[in-house]
Amino acid sequence: MLIRFRQLLPFQQAVVAGLIFFVIYALYGYFFMGLSLLQAAKESTVSVILFIIVYYFTSVIIMRKTMQMENQSKGPKKGLRGK
Repeated sequence: MLIRFRQLLPFQQAVVAGLIFFVIYALYGYFFMGLSLLQAAKESTVSVILFIIVYYFTSVIIMRKTMQMENQSKGPKKGLRGK
């Protein structure tokens, strides 16, 4: 399941993680915080939207940095450039 998750695009990963976060946070709000089901759903929806935005942009930034590091490491080694 984790391998399949890593194969998804960053936006798809954010939505899947957001749905899991939504279910857990809504249940927590309903059972432990004493909110009604509608209030728990509203509160978790706002939290999930923020979570998805942060998760998406963070993963895109990390992927770009990783790609830049991979591209920099390719090419001739230090002593072999002029040969």
